[in-house]
Amino acid sequence: MRLAVLALSLLAWNAHAQSSLPAGWQCTGVCGWMAAQGDIGASPEAQVGYGFLSTAGSTVYGSSPLQLDPNSRGSGTETNGSRLLSPSFSLVAGETFRAHFNYASTDGKGFDDYAWARLVRADTGALVQWLFTARSSNSGTRNIVPGDVLPRDAFDPRTVLVNYDEYEFNTRDAAQPIDWTPLGFSNGSCWRSNAAGCGFTGWLTAEVQAPSSQSYRLEIGIVNWGDEAYDSALAFDLAGLAPTVPEPRSAALLGLGLGLLRLTARKRQT
Repeated sequence: MRLAVLALSLLAWNAHAQSSLPAGWQCTGVCGWMAAQGDIGASPEAQVGYGFLSTAGSTVYGSSPLQLDPNSRGSGTETNGSRLLSPSFSLVAGETFRAHFNYASTDGKGFDDYAWARLVRADTGALVQWLFTARSSNSGTRNIVPGDVLPRDAFDPRTVLVNYDEYEFNTRDAAQPIDWTPLGFSNGSCWRSNAAGCGFTGWLTAEVQAPSSQSYRLEIGIVNWGDEAYDSALAFDLAGLAPTVPEPRSAALLGLGLGLLRLTARKRQT
């Protein structure tokens, strides 16, 4: 049964991945758009779906703009990950930019996967404002966001995440594993059966004011740390985000997954 669940999970993941983000989004690694599913429900924008990035299936290295200290995270270093850049958009000085993020991970302390989001200048790519950081951990689940990815003077979640005071990490374990298909083969598992940091953050909303009237881009990323096992993924949403039409093979992949389940069921009966 476990094999059948993994097969269906992977096929459902592939089907979701066929839905592309709107034109102009630039993905390095594994990114896409999907309907709300499993533990990651609809965002506060109340749209039918959201965007996502995942380490699962990515072969891209060096995607992060950050250089984290390996000594504080076991002996590991950054491995595979994904990075996404939005089309440029204009804001006037003082205008509010709002986006929502939900980090999910099956990894833990010593293999501290992490995610980030930031507002950058459209012309130069220079940092304007950090919007979100999260890091896998095995203790102190309250600190999974911001996760000490950045110094507090660079990113203080209390001043950027409007619902941070209500934040509490949603831990999953062997008895109730996480369910979200962008986690690929890692979905439904945790690196350790009682790992407190295996689960998801819930939706957190970032709000910042544009410092000047100009064009900006939203940059989002996620990386594995120390190995390529036990993946992590990040859901995001903002006003106006909508998918393009999925490729026809999505339905075929889901059909194949259901076929595998039926075949497995028949073998079990035999």
